[in-house]
Amino acid sequence: MSHIATPHVPAPWTAVRAAAAALALGAVVAGLAQAQDRPLPPPPLAPLLTFAAPALEKPPVPIPRVEIPAPPEALPDLPAPRLVSDPSLRPVAPLPPPRALACNPLGSVFGVASELLECGRAKFQRGELEPARADLASAVQKSTDRELVRAARYWLAETLVRLRRGDAAEAHLALVVRDDPRGELGMHAAFTLGWVLLDRGDVARALAGFEPLLRGGAPPALIQPARHGKALALYGLKRYPEARDEWTALLNQSLPRPLAAEATFWLGETQGRLGDAQAAAARLQVFTAGGPHPLIEPGLLRLAWWRRAAGQPLEAVKTYRALLSAYPQTAEALWARAGLAQALLDVDDPAAARAEARLLETRDTAGTLARPTNLAIARWLVEKNRADDALALTQELLGRTLDPPTRAYVLLLSAEAHRQAGQPAEARAQLELVRSAPARPAFAAYATLRLAQLDLEGREFARALAAAEGLVQDPQPSVRAAALVVAAESAYWSRSYERAAALYARFRADFPKQPEAPAALLAQGWTELRRSKLDEARQLWTGFAREHGGDPRTPAVLLLAAELAAKAGDEAEARRLLDQLIARFPQDDLAPVAVLNRAILAIRAGRGEDGLRDLRGLPARATLSPHAGRIRLARGIAHLQGGRLLEAQSELQAALADGEDLARLGLGRIALERKQWDAAARELVAARDAGSGDVAAAAEYGLAAVLYGQGKKEEFVKLAAPILSGPADPATTPYLLEAMAGLSAEGKKWTEARGYALRLAQDFPKSEASPRALAALGAAASREGQWPLAREAYQALLDRYPTSPALAEGQLDLAEALLRTGAAPEARRRLETFVASPPGDPATRDARMPRALLLLAQAREATGDRAAALETYARLRQEYPGAPGADSAVMAQGRLFQAEGKWDEARSLYERALANPDAAIAAAAAYQLGEGLRAAGQHQDAVEFYMTAAYLGGDSPVARRALLGAGQSFTALRQKDAAEVVYRKLAGAQDVEPELAETARKELRALGAN
Repeated sequence: MSHIATPHVPAPWTAVRAAAAALALGAVVAGLAQAQDRPLPPPPLAPLLTFAAPALEKPPVPIPRVEIPAPPEALPDLPAPRLVSDPSLRPVAPLPPPRALACNPLGSVFGVASELLECGRAKFQRGELEPARADLASAVQKSTDRELVRAARYWLAETLVRLRRGDAAEAHLALVVRDDPRGELGMHAAFTLGWVLLDRGDVARALAGFEPLLRGGAPPALIQPARHGKALALYGLKRYPEARDEWTALLNQSLPRPLAAEATFWLGETQGRLGDAQAAAARLQVFTAGGPHPLIEPGLLRLAWWRRAAGQPLEAVKTYRALLSAYPQTAEALWARAGLAQALLDVDDPAAARAEARLLETRDTAGTLARPTNLAIARWLVEKNRADDALALTQELLGRTLDPPTRAYVLLLSAEAHRQAGQPAEARAQLELVRSAPARPAFAAYATLRLAQLDLEGREFARALAAAEGLVQDPQPSVRAAALVVAAESAYWSRSYERAAALYARFRADFPKQPEAPAALLAQGWTELRRSKLDEARQLWTGFAREHGGDPRTPAVLLLAAELAAKAGDEAEARRLLDQLIARFPQDDLAPVAVLNRAILAIRAGRGEDGLRDLRGLPARATLSPHAGRIRLARGIAHLQGGRLLEAQSELQAALADGEDLARLGLGRIALERKQWDAAARELVAARDAGSGDVAAAAEYGLAAVLYGQGKKEEFVKLAAPILSGPADPATTPYLLEAMAGLSAEGKKWTEARGYALRLAQDFPKSEASPRALAALGAAASREGQWPLAREAYQALLDRYPTSPALAEGQLDLAEALLRTGAAPEARRRLETFVASPPGDPATRDARMPRALLLLAQAREATGDRAAALETYARLRQEYPGAPGADSAVMAQGRLFQAEGKWDEARSLYERALANPDAAIAAAAAYQLGEGLRAAGQHQDAVEFYMTAAYLGGDSPVARRALLGAGQSFTALRQKDAAEVVYRKLAGAQDVEPELAETARKELRALGAN
């Protein structure tokens, strides 16, 4: 028989694919069955286990203390004592002893100037000052001798000084100084002139007179008193530091006792003026202990005054009373009583202070000291929260005639007292009066602030916020600080969180050292929490814990910050904060809560045993812990993680009794794992109905898992579809998508299966279900010949999960999908790699190799490499003669031989295949034999094989093509009737291919048939 080439006719699916599919069918079906039998993972519990959170709320930020404004009439500064000094401390020029007859007729009768001088000096020495003045004045008038006149003028001036006629003495002293500035009398005159000027208050000129004497050349007797005079002049000029230095240096010398006492007084007074009240009191104590002195009264007054300033109020009270007792008529009695009233307040004796104020009022008719003293007492009573006493005094003061500023001030004090007494309406009325008609801006600001505070306390937050924000630019720092806090608190409680955050932040920026700044930091954290800025809140709270570690609020702050860290997914930071709380505050009430939360963190991280170690030290009875239910719940979940279902069930039942509804979900999960479907459904329905949010969603998922486990596929789909249309849950959604993809593929709903699988891979790329679902979809599509879908699924698996075990299992499916979708070269490369080193154990390799060889041969054939294809078919038949697909290899070899014109080789193979028990293969072999024989002109034999193919093929494409071939051979044999029969049968077949039907009709027309 000649070798006649025949056109290539693709092998029918049932012949070619069936054999290849048979090799993998068992594995594919087993894989699908395994996927469908695999139960859905139980609903997650650990992620739903929330922190134990005590009932914590933002603590109020204390309103910064605002000083009551200064009174309009403050107690004046203690006046400086009069610049007086004992005249006996002032030395005069040396005098020789008077002559026996110093006063004689030569002077008195004849007016001899020298005798008048001698007589005048003798009278001066005897203290006969007026006669001495007359004689000395006559000497000045009658003498023309310059030296004598100079002496007479000097002694006349000294006499006038002692007669308290310093003004008259000044001119004489100035002439002596000018006439003899460096002489003995000139220097004594300058010394006395300085004291004269000092006595009359001309301190600048006095200082100018003393300073030249101290620069050198003055008689030694003048140095110390001149230095004392200089210091007095400096004091009078309020050059206190210099005066202090002069007296300090003077007292370091050996001084006459009277001068030392006087210098001690003035040094103590000066130290008080310089703010060194402690040193002043010490000096004045030394002075007053020295006994009677011309300065004893001012000394006692200032000793008491500076003692109070030095923080010795009780000693001050004693000194004031000693002064008023010993010197009741002292010129400074009013000051003593005003000072005594203040000191009595300092020793907490307001009744005695009030009594002193009344005595002061009887003597201080002008009220210069009495009014400020009463205002100071009223303010002290308010500041000490003695509301009743303050109200009594302020009402008394308001009954008097007061100028507007003083009345406004008393109203402020009265309002404060009413506020302290719990009478906000009365306080508000008086504050409104001050605010509406302010005597001073400071009073109006204070009244506005207190009104805002009253509104805050009365929960009138909007009004409080508006008033307080109007004060945040006030020039008074204390008012501004308090206004910021009132405004921030009002904004917070009115839920204006953005404004509150800005106000808290500004308070902290403007007043970082304020005692309330830490509380404002905490409050700002609460504000950020309320506006869902959890990271900012956590940063603020961790900053507080870092900067104020010893604050009693730190444990609560650490607990809150840890909770926020856990919510943000930063469980390492959450654990660090909890560890810090437990280590630093082991005795705090929140330490057990921190231990519980640390255990919860461990359980949520899958470290149930670590969590149980922490939980063992915590009481689990409600009478011992308010979190007993949460403790039992955590224990139950930890036991569940360890597979200890009995222990878990016991703990969860106890937790449920303590009110933990999540325990129902846990009990449902236990029943689900035991495949106790009814019990699981009952608990899960209860958990869904009792829970909300994530708990209800997890329970709904659990119910879907129950239906899936029971094999109730339709009910499962109805329940799962709505779940999948809601918010995704990484713990459950992937498994629902995997199950839905599998069920859709099983029902040949390929579009739905594709959608579920690709959504799973796209939305949950890290889920273990994603590669499984893609592999299962590819396998199912391959089994059903859905080659584009199979290729897409396996390509996605290859791109996303190149190392997945599922990819290794599906390599042949992927290769076949590539081959069937026109990617024969790529399919060939993959198959050649597989055949060269097939993966898996030997048994698996042997089971898969026949299919791999068959597909490789087909791929080589599709790429035009017939020789390699023939070789591969031959290898398959030789190495695996009884394997499924070997018969298909026979047919494929025959077809290739036939295509190459090797009809004898092809016929031999076809005839062998014709004996195959598989009717499809036998039909294909008969058809190919008919085609070959017809091509060789052996129509009678060809008709026999064609009709055999039509009989064996049934209603298949091979059978219909065989009918067409038979008709053509009948025509060639001129058996017109037989040809018409087969053509009519072919043309009238129900599922005939259009091109075959058209060909049959053409042949009928050619035969002349209707």
